[in-house]
Amino acid sequence: MAGCSSHDLLAVLEKQGPSRTTRLAAELEAHPITVTQRCDALQADGYVRRVSADVFGITEDGRAYLSTHVD
Repeated sequence: MAGCSSHDLLAVLEKQGPSRTTRLAAELEAHPITVTQRCDALQADGYVRRVSADVFGITEDGRAYLSTHVD
């Protein structure tokens, strides 16, 4: 799974639960900074929440987004 689209990132969080940015980056074959930036943007939209400094989890709004948007 290459890339770091919003949909891909949310799908990984849905599957794995709250995850460190380094783990997400490895799964998505993306740089950790790219993943952090994408998570920050998704957090601003209410789709993810920051659990700790480098751990993010999906929100109910994020799950709803996944069910209605296909990349």
